[in-house]
Amino acid sequence: MLLNKLMLVVVMLCSSMKILAAGDPTRPPLFSEVKAATAYQPLELSMILNDSNNMRAIINESVVGVSDTVANAKVLSIAEDSVVVSRGGQKITLRMPLAAVRKELVNE
Repeated sequence: MLLNKLMLVVVMLCSSMKILAAGDPTRPPLFSEVKAATAYQPLELSMILNDSNNMRAIINESVVGVSDTVANAKVLSIAEDSVVVSRGGQKITLRMPLAAVRKELVNE
């Protein structure tokens, strides 16, 4: 009789420990639950070319036009001093450095 009661207590303790361990808020997450952020290659705008109203840009050493893709980014628009791209659901504006923007000089 005492042995039966002792076994019953041991079984109850073991089952309650499993329940407590499953709900432990201090337990670190499993690796399968962790989602790593996607690492993208940086975008570097080197130059904007305007050849008879056909705008092109050099991004990451690649010549691209509107609707082209470079480094997982789709080119949405090209202006004289900036390029707008879309990557990962975000719109990113790449701007030419002020020193690199060349303007035509008017001779007086």
